[in-house]
Amino acid sequence: MYDDVTIWPAVASEAETIALMWDEAAQSLRESGIDQWQYPANSEKIARDVRYGTAYVVRVGREYLGTITVDEFADPEFWNPEDRPDAALYAHRIIVRPAIRGISLGASLLDWASRKAERCGKAWLRVDVWKTNMALRRYYESLGFEQVRTVDLPHRRSGALYQRRAGTVTGGGPRYLGLEAAVLDENGNPDWGWTSER
Repeated sequence: MYDDVTIWPAVASEAETIALMWDEAAQSLRESGIDQWQYPANSEKIARDVRYGTAYVVRVGREYLGTITVDEFADPEFWNPEDRPDAALYAHRIIVRPAIRGISLGASLLDWASRKAERCGKAWLRVDVWKTNMALRRYYESLGFEQVRTVDLPHRRSGALYQRRAGTVTGGGPRYLGLEAAVLDENGNPDWGWTSER
């Protein structure tokens, strides 16, 4: 059912959908006893990232499966000049909806982001991970990410820093068609009738 997915930049009408996916993920984490993202989605940041064209959604037909934000923002509290911050793309707000976990969509998203980083001439794809979420840290390691270090700041819960060479792919998860422009109808809304030919 999820053999092929489409990844494209979110449009303004999808910012609320991204926020809802955040809240859904936060609830699932809470039910699993993981103290991560236990605060409301930052709608202003999401709307900003949508405007900048760095927030992406993942869909099959009309169904949203997840989201990822990929940009050049190297958090200065985590990445220092010796890390060559401009040598990487940074993945943020990676969410796979709980109902479809188990199909390795996260691996597909990270493969797509890794290829995007390579196309942009970057050396690395980087993430910062919640320090106490050991399962998530092991997950990134299983996908070829190497830990750079942990930055332990009392006011930040994230801070476990990982990177993977740009262009590295695992090949896990659904095939994806990555678009750098959303397909819209005449009113500027996502074109639900659009299908890809492979």
